[in-house]
Amino acid sequence: MKLKRVSALLASTALLTLVVACQTKESTQVGATPAASGSAQPSGPINIDYWGGWTGPDLETMKGLVGKFNAEQKKIHVEFTSMQWTPLFTKFLTEMKGGQPPDVLAMHPFEIGQFAEMGVLDAEALESTKLTKADYSDFAWGGTMYKGKQYAVPLDVHMHGLFFNKEMLEKAGVAAAPKTGDELIAFAQKLTLDKNGKHPNESGFDDNNITQYGLGFNMNHHAFYQFYALLSQQGENPFKEDMKKLDFDEQKAAKAFGFLEDLIFKYKVVPKGEKSPVDDFISGKVAMIVDGPWQMPKLETSSVKWGSAPYPKVFDKQVAWGAAEVLTFPVNEKANASEKAAAIEFVKWLDKNSGEWAKSGQLPSSNSGMEVAKKLPGREAFVSSLGNAVLLPAHPKSAQLFSSTAPSPILTAAQDAVLNNKNPLEIAKQLKKDINAILAE
Repeated sequence: MKLKRVSALLASTALLTLVVACQTKESTQVGATPAASGSAQPSGPINIDYWGGWTGPDLETMKGLVGKFNAEQKKIHVEFTSMQWTPLFTKFLTEMKGGQPPDVLAMHPFEIGQFAEMGVLDAEALESTKLTKADYSDFAWGGTMYKGKQYAVPLDVHMHGLFFNKEMLEKAGVAAAPKTGDELIAFAQKLTLDKNGKHPNESGFDDNNITQYGLGFNMNHHAFYQFYALLSQQGENPFKEDMKKLDFDEQKAAKAFGFLEDLIFKYKVVPKGEKSPVDDFISGKVAMIVDGPWQMPKLETSSVKWGSAPYPKVFDKQVAWGAAEVLTFPVNEKANASEKAAAIEFVKWLDKNSGEWAKSGQLPSSNSGMEVAKKLPGREAFVSSLGNAVLLPAHPKSAQLFSSTAPSPILTAAQDAVLNNKNPLEIAKQLKKDINAILAE
């Protein structure tokens, strides 16, 4: 184990995060039994610690799964801790340095690279799970690998899609969700109204008194994820696992940033500085939103009659940003063979019961779990996007490159576009410069 490297890189984990459904700051635990950290064989149930970063609607589903596992058998007790991803990883490396890491740790594929390089993930434990590649989608399986070696068990996949209010679309005479960039603009204009009932493309439209917007989306790092999809739609995907220098067509990048800017500042169909698109959608302030399947539990408890559709094909190819959540086994020199086997048994149980996880809105990585997801309302649009989703790579410097917290280059670029309306070409050039400065360190 490379504890010196853990200590040296501990401070960098303040940057580690990925967008998920949650925005709250709560920490939750399921189970009150202290986790065993010594090497002695326990006399009662084998206790294992399981950590994850869920704090939104999907948290309740995961808590339910852990509770179900604990109730079904008595030989293993799982204590589940959940908090936001950034403090979770900081805590993880602190506990790793002290010799008491969790037995199972959830993360995202792009984070695997850094932790694998630090030597804190037990790749050998994966062999005991006896996973079969054919049981998962290529997208999910690929998200567990780094430099050709497997470090994780697939849990779920997710991607951007489009949610729409069926009643608002029907009232505006819009027959279906937009499939192209042109349709997205045209439909969003029909769905945007000022206090006098005028649309943005009509004379006399009052953009200072808009009562209903056609579209909403997150103005944080998720705006970069849209940019990533729009760049990939033009045949450009420059982010690689082994990249030492970033290079992309700046004109294509400018077109991607420019499209997002125009929706807000030119066509005026997206609220400026929008804080919570899903809340705006539920309250009727916006008719459509770009978001992920993790929002479905919240939508399912609302009174909105909603539908979902794939992320629109704005340019040449049908591409959406995608990501995943995976389960890893941290290196733990104090754990005995029984504890390691218990952790593997629990993870295999989660995999077997992945259909239950579909209720969280996340799409299970296993083919059997995906079949369950397909039968649930609203999931099919996201399932159909699986074959064209693009995943950020597991680069060793992912914490600095892809963090959702300032001064992350992707956050700076996103907010320069959707909040500051800067020149798209200058944003593209600065993004390349900022990322290459990190890669050169």
